[in-house]
Amino acid sequence: MRKAVFLDTSVLCELLRVPGKCQRPDEVRVDVTRRVDAGETLLLPTAAIIETGNHIAQLADGHARRRCAHGLVNVLQATAQQDPPWVLNGARWDVELIGALCNGARGCPPLPDMASQRVGAGDVSILAEAEAYERRAAHVAVEIWTFDQGLGAYA
Repeated sequence: MRKAVFLDTSVLCELLRVPGKCQRPDEVRVDVTRRVDAGETLLLPTAAIIETGNHIAQLADGHARRRCAHGLVNVLQATAQQDPPWVLNGARWDVELIGALCNGARGCPPLPDMASQRVGAGDVSILAEAEAYERRAAHVAVEIWTFDQGLGAYA
């Protein structure tokens, strides 16, 4: 069975070596290579792109900010071109996705309950995108790759 892997912000920040947001970039690069060699496809949820972009924009060092922003652009352009291992998710902010965000996705409780557990709307939207992808892509195992404990409990 093929595997599709949604990257959380925590993994994307490692991959881009965002200062203050990465502790194991070499480990992540090795894992990306292993995953690609295993035929896995990598997907970027909307929230991970936005959150990572915000982390980059908040960097104090202008050189690091620019370097990381270029790295993010490179990943986004490769995704837009569906340059392996990147696959365009095609998630749409529609009634279905908003319903899953509000009412729970992938077996997690509704957003107010998640927030009380310190799992934010961005993380819940990643769960909702993964759930929508699972419905669209037959015979594909979907994984959420994260170092975040809150999201990891539901991934």
